[in-house]
Amino acid sequence: MISIEYSCHFDAAHQLALPYDSPCNRRHGHRYTVQICASADRLEHGMVVDYNILKQVVAEFDHCDLNERSEFSASGLQTTAENIATVLAEKIQAAVGARVTIEEVTVRETPRAAARWRRERA
Repeated sequence: MISIEYSCHFDAAHQLALPYDSPCNRRHGHRYTVQICASADRLEHGMVVDYNILKQVVAEFDHCDLNERSEFSASGLQTTAENIATVLAEKIQAAVGARVTIEEVTVRETPRAAARWRRERA
């Protein structure tokens, strides 16, 4: 097995609806940094996965209001870093196909705050 890591970013606005007083309840924006770890048992074209595929999925979130994206609005899912990491992991896995395994997706909201989604092992 071989694995790769890819890091990129996107800028987006969001607003939480927390049941307590929080500055996050006001619309605001972040420059999110996303780190993706992917692995495969065999390479295709000498690669685990083309980095451009990973970049394209993350780019869908660039310069938008996350609350308006169907991944969050249709299910009432809060746009927390934890949920963004989970949604990105699912979308990236669908984009890369079964040969590649998305192992981790980390979404850094600020230099001091990040959420990490990890694939569960059986």
